[in-house]
Order: sequence, then C-alpha cells, then structure tokens
Amino acid sequence: MPLTLLTPRWIALHVTMVAAVVIFLALGWWQLGVYRDSAARQDLRDLAPVELADLAAPGRDLGAAAERAVSATGTYTSAASLVVPARVHEGVLGSYSVGVLHTSAGHVPVLRGWLDGAADPGGVLPSGQVRVTGHMVPPETSRDATDPDADLPAGQIGFIAPEQVADATGIDLNDLFHGYLVLSSEEPRPEFAPERLELSAVEPIRHVSPLQNLSYWALWWVFAGAAAVFWFSSARAAAREHDRLSRD
Repeated sequence: MPLTLLTPRWIALHVTMVAAVVIFLALGWWQLGVYRDSAARQDLRDLAPVELADLAAPGRDLGAAAERAVSATGTYTSAASLVVPARVHEGVLGSYSVGVLHTSAGHVPVLRGWLDGAADPGGVLPSGQVRVTGHMVPPETSRDATDPDADLPAGQIGFIAPEQVADATGIDLNDLFHGYLVLSSEEPRPEFAPERLELSAVEPIRHVSPLQNLSYWALWWVFAGAAAVFWFSSARAAAREHDRLSRD
C-alpha cells in the first residue's frame, strides 16, 4: 500500500469505510433474520388444524399452541357474547364479539368476529354443541384496550385476557385457556355470525410485509457493496495520483 494511503486522513477514511461496510452487512443480516422469522411463523400458521387439547391446557401458557390452527368442540357458556368495545376494523369503529366455549378440556375464549357500531352489541351465540376452528393467540394486554380504566357495564371486557373473562363470567381462572381462539369456521353454521376477522388483522406477524424485510436485506448489502467500491476506487485513484506526481 502506498504511503500516501497511510496518512491520518486516509487512515480515518479506512476506519470509517470498514465500519460502514460492517454496519451495512450487519443490518442486512438482521433484516434477513427478520424475514426468516416471519416466514417460519407463517409456515407454522399454515399447518393443518389439530385438537387444542393436544397442544395446550387451561391455566398455562399456550406453548406449542401459540399461533397454531386448532379445533375444539363444546358448548357456549351463555346465550350472549362478551363485547370488547371500541375496536376499529378497516377504519370503522365497532366491537369484538367473544364467546366462551366450554370443552371437556376447559374453557376457550373465542373471538367470533367484529360488529360495526350499528349492529346488536351483544350478539347471539349458537346453542348446542359446536365445533370451532381457528388460531390460538396469546392474551391481549391493557395496552390493547381503547380505555383500560373505563368502567364497563356487565357483559363487556376491555381486552381479551383470562382475568377479564374470569371477572365477567365467574369462570375459575385456572379453567380458562391462557389465550383466545381467532375463529375461522364454526360448525354447524350459526344463524347469527359477526364479520370474521383475519388472523393477520388481529395478530399481525409484522407491521410490514416480510417481502419488505427481504428487500431491506438486499438494499443494505447493496449499500455495503457500494461503500466498498467507493473505498477501493478512491484508494486506487489516490495511489495513481501519487504515482503520477512521483514520476513528474
């Protein structure tokens, strides 16, 4: 390496460019990891449904049941659904309709869908035995509630969580599954059904498309390559200029 490339100015540039290339590569690797994680979670969601009781038990974390498609059979514990008020769906204010399904394994909160503001806020639940299929997701937290401190009337809960459901229904907390099922189908088909909610709308994997993460990965590595090319070109140009001046 010509001595001209070992001056303090060039040493500072070398350090800066090495740091830039390493940072760009690291950011690209991180985005690739995010993409792979998103793809793995989607693959998990796409698996065929299994019996909920085979994967989870009441009073415990969902574990292997989290984000899995599951099925359960039972009867709803009341004729009217619980209401989760002030939820926005596709820009419209409404509410969630939640039923509690009593199965042989325990009680499963079921997010049956969304009701717009003009609909009956209670919602009639099917009577008799039903079989539900959907995805199990972890409980909501107070941050998901529009107003966590609101004094709600009977039959309403601020967010879908075991403690909220237990307080509203009197069901023993240890008999509730620690999460809720986002309903995709219900047999027999009920006369009344709120608008079904896509899992991605309730529990998005990411707030951006996984393909965006993949494009960010490529972009950061392009930046790394561009920085390396700039660094090499600048150093070669400086070395050539030094050689030309030396010959003169």
